[in-house]
Amino acid sequence: MLLLAAQQSFSPEPEPAGAPVAPRSSRASTAGPGPPLTVDLVREERFGDGNSWVFPKAMTFTDQELAELNALPQYSEKQHEWLRRHGAVPPSLLHAKVVIRGNADRPVRVVGMRAEADCGPPLTGTYFESPGGGDDDSVVIGFDLDSPDPRGQEIVDSIEWRGDYFQKKTISLERDEEITVQIVGVTEKHYCEFVVVMEVLSDAALVRQRVDNHGRPFKVSAVVAHDDSGIPRVDYPAYGALYVGGLASPGTKGKWTRRDPRAYSGP
Repeated sequence: MLLLAAQQSFSPEPEPAGAPVAPRSSRASTAGPGPPLTVDLVREERFGDGNSWVFPKAMTFTDQELAELNALPQYSEKQHEWLRRHGAVPPSLLHAKVVIRGNADRPVRVVGMRAEADCGPPLTGTYFESPGGGDDDSVVIGFDLDSPDPRGQEIVDSIEWRGDYFQKKTISLERDEEITVQIVGVTEKHYCEFVVVMEVLSDAALVRQRVDNHGRPFKVSAVVAHDDSGIPRVDYPAYGALYVGGLASPGTKGKWTRRDPRAYSGP
């Protein structure tokens, strides 16, 4: 049977502040000597989408906490890790690098991918605004999480979506052969938690293997926006708390500072 994506309202459960998650295997167990594919790496990344973030709750960071955050290099993975530990979720789109490897004596073939997503209203707790200013030859597969059936779509040049990747292509792997896949989850309407299910053809049998974020779902939230003369802009008053940094905070040399979301009109 085919796996369908279920979208329903629910309350997000953010990570406890300051409590890093111990890595857990994303590999699925199947009958026989092992799964036809192994997942050697799952790493959430940020690219040209800047350093903005959304939190489930209104966050009041102390001066000491902001100093700790601001001591880390701007737009760095260290800042990203600090924000994720405190419950931050990327806005609008999530990037994750996944390395998969063949694990069967005969070639195996990935013939499909789809996202299984639980989606609800966008997060409106806290908005961190910091707009963005070498990648290898990865396969880039995007999932429209606002769709009732978010199948993996081919993305070209970061912006062009060309339909179901696996309608015309497959991914074939010999034993110990690796490929890097960039997973992109996109939403303009919801907060979503999702995993990716790969449909793998091995020895004439279709096996479904799950890819998650070290035992947890991937998370992404739409940004609450309003229409300004046909141009969508962040609806800052919709958020319980607001912090600005990077290019949005030139007066403080990019340091994160707290602002009143009801009075702030944008950078």
